[in-house]
Amino acid sequence: MSVRMEHDWVEASPAADPLAQSTMAALSIEVDGCPVTTVLDRRSRCCRNHVVIPLAYVAEWLVGNWWRLFHEVEDERTSRTDFAETHDLAFAGEGFLLPSLRIAPTPQRMRLEWAPYRPSHSEIEFTERGEADVDRQELQDSFRGIVEVVRERLIGDGLASELLQRDWAAIQGADADERDFCRAAALLGQDPFAVAPPLADQIVEFWHRAEPSVREDALATANGNGLASLAGWLTDASRLLAATDGGSSWTDMRHALPKLTAPRPYQRGYELARAVRAQLELRHDRYEFRETGPEALPSVEATPPSGSSIQGLVAANGPACANAARGSAKRFLLARALGDFLGRAEHGTAILSGLATDRQAQSRAFAAEFLAPAASLRRRLAHTRVHPEELDDVAAAFGVSSYVVNHQIRNHRLAEVAEW
Repeated sequence: MSVRMEHDWVEASPAADPLAQSTMAALSIEVDGCPVTTVLDRRSRCCRNHVVIPLAYVAEWLVGNWWRLFHEVEDERTSRTDFAETHDLAFAGEGFLLPSLRIAPTPQRMRLEWAPYRPSHSEIEFTERGEADVDRQELQDSFRGIVEVVRERLIGDGLASELLQRDWAAIQGADADERDFCRAAALLGQDPFAVAPPLADQIVEFWHRAEPSVREDALATANGNGLASLAGWLTDASRLLAATDGGSSWTDMRHALPKLTAPRPYQRGYELARAVRAQLELRHDRYEFRETGPEALPSVEATPPSGSSIQGLVAANGPACANAARGSAKRFLLARALGDFLGRAEHGTAILSGLATDRQAQSRAFAAEFLAPAASLRRRLAHTRVHPEELDDVAAAFGVSSYVVNHQIRNHRLAEVAEW
């Protein structure tokens, strides 16, 4: 995937903000040849592929949100209120219009999503929709190019921007320890250059105290308070899990399972679940969890501390899970723990959460397909239109929530789900 950000300087009318007047430009953005900045002028009914914007505003937004853009992960259940402001390019305009281009990290790449957008009180609207996974370094290079060209323009005009001088120099010159801190602060949803000293000390202590396999996910699920109690909980829960017998059969199965080949995380989750069900010869049967024996999936009672959206912690030596869930929610978490253990490549404990990461998406898809397989649902559905009460009956049969069954039916296009 390629990202192209091209600009042409334009003459600007005298403005109160000299940075805006100096850097007014026609900006066009393409991702793998797909236009992002196409706009329709509703008054003239004409289209163009660029927006006119002070590039200084874009450059300052990029620098001010640099670490969060490339490291902060969204939590699907408890999204931070300012996540959009720091990850959607539309917020960079300061009154000028930019497309809604959402930028978020994945473990290996960067996810870009853009959608039609009609700003209020405006004669133009953005018309394009698309999504792409792009190389992290390539995206950084594209953004770096915008920042540098704006800096040069301002220097040539005898103007200065503190963000584009002091903060950009700090970003470019950060050493390994400073990059670790900036990444940790960004995971917590903090601007690393504006963290209060007490919280900065807590972040550093947590980073060094927490197990490397969980510290990034733990920070991404925290809200900035209670890092010490979160670190203590992770230590205590890990100790409890280490004492469990995770079941030797699962370790043997992990080595025997075929390599996953599907391109997307949720598809790999489905693929893994079907392979495991085949190994267990479940066919269309409901899976019943066991607390003892070679196929045990034990759990330990451990309520995550307040201020964190962690849902469970998976053992390093097996699929045992520390959590405080009950009923169908617990079944789903235990299945996610099994999927995480069988599908992981790294050693160490692992967090289960609502984070929008590849690993979490794979474990959620695994649990849904493992507990309520699409093929089994298809056999049970009598009609092509499913009513809510039927969802409840099917969910009870498989021991999952109606929400899980609803998503399985929709995601696998098994039937139409009627609304209440």
